Amino acid sequence: MLVQMEIGQQFLMLQIDKKITSDDLSILIFKDRIAFCTIEQTLYFDLEKKNINPENLGTWINYHNIKKKNNKCILFDGDGVIVPEKLFDETNKNLYLSLTDDDLKNKKTETKLIKSNNQVFIFSQSRDWNLLFQNLVVDIKTTHFAVELISFLSKLASENLKKSIFIHLRKDFFDLFIYQGSQLLLFNSFPHQDEEEFLYYLFFVLEQFYLKANQFEAIFLGKFLKYQSYYNTFKKFHSLTNFTYPENLEIDSNHPAPFFNYFYENENNIRKV
Repeated sequence: MLVQMEIGQQFLMLQIDKKITSDDLSILIFKDRIAFCTIEQTLYFDLEKKNINPENLGTWINYHNIKKKNNKCILFDGDGVIVPEKLFDETNKNLYLSLTDDDLKNKKTETKLIKSNNQVFIFSQSRDWNLLFQNLVVDIKTTHFAVELISFLSKLASENLKKSIFIHLRKDFFDLFIYQGSQLLLFNSFPHQDEEEFLYYLFFVLEQFYLKANQFEAIFLGKFLKYQSYYNTFKKFHSLTNFTYPENLEIDSNHPAPFFNYFYENENNIRKV
């Protein structure tokens, strides 16, 4: 069950079907680090300072005693493209992906079916992460962060028949999802180093969709202290702004994608605060 969104500065608690347990491990792959997230803590393996191979990664995992039964690997280190399931041709997956990634040499191309949307998400792996982790982590399943968010946001967007946008802020990039009801009209990622660059890309895209200020609802995924200046600047131009619960200003400030630090947690009660 999801709460219908209303205009105003409030928070929407999200209910995820599966409750995270002490046996769950989420491995988030970024360009500069790997985040090993459990219910107790988040540990980082620095890709810029450490050579990554099964031996030294295995030593690091054993040292930190990271042994879990339910393991998911989520990629943030590359782009992706969406193709309607009816139009998707497996033999052309590299062609589709070349629209967003012009250097597919030595990369592995993956596809994931988003059943709720009847769409196929195509993305690349900078290396074969399943092969790297195969003897280190049990039954690991690899996906792209956008697949996880699109499946979830489509349900949330269906509560509103009008156009709505969802903004996912993370280190160096923000991800933009535009919906008309439950129909995904656009997904794309853009760089940002400050509020000015963020607004430049955001309003450029909104213009292409003829979305004028205060004629649609904007929802930020989470609310975090490190991005407070972004929220304040955006609300100067657009007052119809919501945030997904929780308002967690104390969350790990070093986390490259803080929304995913609690995305898989199950909340038993849905409430607004």
